[in-house]
Amino acid sequence: MSKNTKRQRTLEDVFGSNSTKKRKKSNDDTSNVDKQNIVNTPTTSSTVKKISDNDLELLRQFDLDMKFGPCTGIPRIDRYDRAIRHELDPPVRVLELINNYPNDRQVTHW
Repeated sequence: MSKNTKRQRTLEDVFGSNSTKKRKKSNDDTSNVDKQNIVNTPTTSSTVKKISDNDLELLRQFDLDMKFGPCTGIPRIDRYDRAIRHELDPPVRVLELINNYPNDRQVTHW
């Protein structure tokens, strides 16, 4: 090699030799069968509230009723509040559903 020839840098040059060593496998006392049981444990459906088809239909009817104003690009709670401000008498059940299912996008958004 001549003095002008540059050597290609490696990861060890940049980060040191410790960073490129393979990590040791941890000694885990849990067997593979136990891990599968932990991962595949079903969640209880009793903790998740499911909205009925009748209630979803009521929300759709609220969305399609133009007397409450346009529904595109606005959450249902904002549309409901706007209808209240303009004294349009929106169904109270819509507000109950929005409050009962605050994290369900089927209920909160069009």
